[in-house]
Amino acid sequence: MTTTARYDAAQFPKPSLPALPVLSSLKLNRTASNTIPAGVLTCTHRVHLYSGRYAIFLALQCANIGAGDRILVPAYHCLAMIEPLRLSGVEPVYYPLNADLSVTVTELSKRIDQNVKAIIVVHYFGFPQNFQAIRHLADQYHLIMLEDCAHTCFGQKEGIGVGHLGDYAIASTMKFYPSVHGGILASAHHELKTDGLKQPSFAVEVKTLINGLELAHQYGRLAYFGKLLKMIAWLKLLVFKLKSPSTNKVISANKTNQNPPPEYAMSPAWLGCQASRVSQFFMQQTRINDLVQMRQAHYDQFLAALQNRSDCRPLYPIRTPESVPQVFPLYVNNCLPVFVQLKKQGVPIIRFGEFLDDAVTGNTCQVSLDYAEHVLQFPCHQSLSKVEVKWIIARLILALDANSDI
Repeated sequence: MTTTARYDAAQFPKPSLPALPVLSSLKLNRTASNTIPAGVLTCTHRVHLYSGRYAIFLALQCANIGAGDRILVPAYHCLAMIEPLRLSGVEPVYYPLNADLSVTVTELSKRIDQNVKAIIVVHYFGFPQNFQAIRHLADQYHLIMLEDCAHTCFGQKEGIGVGHLGDYAIASTMKFYPSVHGGILASAHHELKTDGLKQPSFAVEVKTLINGLELAHQYGRLAYFGKLLKMIAWLKLLVFKLKSPSTNKVISANKTNQNPPPEYAMSPAWLGCQASRVSQFFMQQTRINDLVQMRQAHYDQFLAALQNRSDCRPLYPIRTPESVPQVFPLYVNNCLPVFVQLKKQGVPIIRFGEFLDDAVTGNTCQVSLDYAEHVLQFPCHQSLSKVEVKWIIARLILALDANSDI
């Protein structure tokens, strides 16, 4: 797997703003009504896990897919998607994507053989896609369809909620909720094999609570609780001495890499463990209406400021009403110097797909290689204010102007 960066991440300071949602005293649910929109969380069968990659691992077990089997996987991916496949002994077979990240059914058909057991499809960056044709293809060849909704907890397409079309769906709730960690395996069609799953220890629950409060306080989100956090700092020192799944030795299918990026390292303990009750409580206390409306408003803020530039382009120049954006994905012509300049200034940036499996080449999918090189994602979550989004945009525009290749 390709893991060599062309910059030294150690040179960058901690982001000045949170890249993912954090707790906020202003965003807690204070009403009895908190209706969840259509999406993965409205599937009939659900189980909360540590993260999306553990949900993929469990999905393979539920579908009886394992060693010797093959799965069709999009060429534009994060390594966290590939790791559970390799740990299960499953071979990923990469298929190309179009420029709008849609899938051509004929390209999938070319790659189906007797060992292919499933297809993974992705709703990228919070924009639901129409996978009806792929559903028909999966039915035709008796394949399992796994909807990767790590970027799209909510939303619908053609009246069908994301996650409801596939046999199984996975989500990454920590991308949408201030849950510290969290993923979901769901299905609208099949019961899930959850008998062997265990609950996290009390120490893990306490650490999750403290980590969530501390992270929020670091970003100035819990001003009223600042003194309280200082008073319980000693508790953190005590609890951190206790063993938890997150501190166990990680496992990786990439045996040749001694220092794998955190996003695809997996702990054996969390493979058979549900998400903490604390992380689920943080989810339950989130006001869904605010989550949806603020993400959409922040995305529109980015869009209004950047859609007419010649040195970059939004991957999705139109935000559809049914979309709840995970991030604002931006194609930057002269990407690397812009990225480095922004990171040095403390601007939070996410780089999905920056590292791809070595099996993905120009012959596999040129779009994926291009996007891995040029697409940056900026947070637009509900823990940010309009002023903070404006701050990100202002620095982004300055970096674009300073590094324009026009």
